[in-house]
Amino acid sequence: MAIREGRWDCPTCGTQGLLGRQVRCDGCGNPRPEGVRFYLPEDAPEVTDAARLSEASAGADWVCEHCGASARAGQTHCPGCGAVRGSSPGQQTHEYGMDEVPRSGGRQQPVRALGAAAPPRKRRGWKGPAALVALVGGLVWWNGPKEVTATIAAKEWSRAVEVQEYRTVKEEDWSVPQGGRQTNSFRAVRDYRQVLDHYETRSRQVSERVQTGTRTYTCGQEDMGNGYFRDKTCTEPEYETRYHTETYQDPVYRREPIYDTKFAYEIERWLPDDTSWARGDASRQPAWPTVQIDRNEREGARIERYVLRFTDEDGKTHEQEVSAEQFARYRQGQPVTLRMKRSGSGKIEIVEPEKDGS
Repeated sequence: MAIREGRWDCPTCGTQGLLGRQVRCDGCGNPRPEGVRFYLPEDAPEVTDAARLSEASAGADWVCEHCGASARAGQTHCPGCGAVRGSSPGQQTHEYGMDEVPRSGGRQQPVRALGAAAPPRKRRGWKGPAALVALVGGLVWWNGPKEVTATIAAKEWSRAVEVQEYRTVKEEDWSVPQGGRQTNSFRAVRDYRQVLDHYETRSRQVSERVQTGTRTYTCGQEDMGNGYFRDKTCTEPEYETRYHTETYQDPVYRREPIYDTKFAYEIERWLPDDTSWARGDASRQPAWPTVQIDRNEREGARIERYVLRFTDEDGKTHEQEVSAEQFARYRQGQPVTLRMKRSGSGKIEIVEPEKDGS
């Protein structure tokens, strides 16, 4: 494990970057105090000198409880006052992770004087949000409603009556419905089921993580309490991905039909046979077409559609399907107000006049 020499800053006179081995400050001569903060610069070289390595490995320094002088671990008497070490405290040791190692003496950043102007704050940009708001607002406006004055240019209506015939039809099903007359029965496939048929041997590539050894790496530093730092090492397993071929049994299924009895039968049904239409415009009141009903026939569904066509003040034409009540209420040539999207797409709405007392 590599050993590197750290540094310390004198808390008395402020001298910085004193070598870790120094027990006195070069600037003021005061002894290195108890609890001083050792730090390790990023570019601190590895110690290779045998004497320095022996000094580092001797253990943490201690601080004389009588005069405050700092002494090496191997010294039994204080170098300052000559007192026996006794119960004099030793410098604390610490273990740091790689991102926790102190790289400086920890001096505080200068504090802004009371009343001094604060650094100017960077103004937040506004052009982007404002442009986005304008864009969204423009889209809302474009797709929003507008009202235009128009005239009813034409009215068209159409009505239809379906004619159904009651006739005999031939059908097939898994049962004969009420009223049906069976004419035949036969076996037919009603459904399918999946049935295991056999297994096939297949192969595939399989990956696995295999440990191939261990790796030792520097994972931190130990403050040895004497101005030196020792690498802290950790180990971790090393892996590699290996592949091998394995075989497996893959099930193969077949579709097996499920048979049941199916019936052929005759039955009477009401079925669409014809449709009678009536069409007209504003000159003719809407009416249902005259339907000729023969034997075994009846009227079926009724369909009606009413359309108003408009011409607006710009000469543009519009068309809207309306209810029978609206069709009867509006007359050709009558001015109306239409509500529509500015884009001209979508449904048109007739703005109804407010009723008295509403």
